[in-house]
Amino acid sequence: MQKLTSAHDFKALQTTSVLCKSAGVTRGQLRLYEDAGLIAPQSRTEAGYRQYGSDTLDRLKAIRHLKDLGFTLAEIALLLSQRDHGTLDATALERLAGAVVAKIDERVAALQVIRAYVAPVALGDMRILKDEDCSFVLTFLSALSGGPAQKCA
Repeated sequence: MQKLTSAHDFKALQTTSVLCKSAGVTRGQLRLYEDAGLIAPQSRTEAGYRQYGSDTLDRLKAIRHLKDLGFTLAEIALLLSQRDHGTLDATALERLAGAVVAKIDERVAALQVIRAYVAPVALGDMRILKDEDCSFVLTFLSALSGGPAQKCA
């Protein structure tokens, strides 16, 4: 089946399975978004199966992009609700964006610390094995490789 790229390709009501394939989400994610009020089926079949309208694919893409930017589902629900009702509050959006930037900065700082340990190992420098603080990095590396963690010397 061809992956749909926008609502323009999504002509009629679509089933859950078609929507999931088109949007690249799982059924569980779809239900989670529905439970959070982010999406809703447009109708149901006689057998009770959900059917989604053409706007749902683009909405799912927006949800995924906002999640990738660090917004929580509650924040996304607020933004989408305000957009849907034409009441998007610029001040609230500014606050939310500021909070997301702070979260990103925290993640970047944490990743820089991990990188300081991991980069030398990637280049073959094993002096980290003698570092008393290396246990968390070795656990991380062993989890990535699927092997047991080495002990610090």
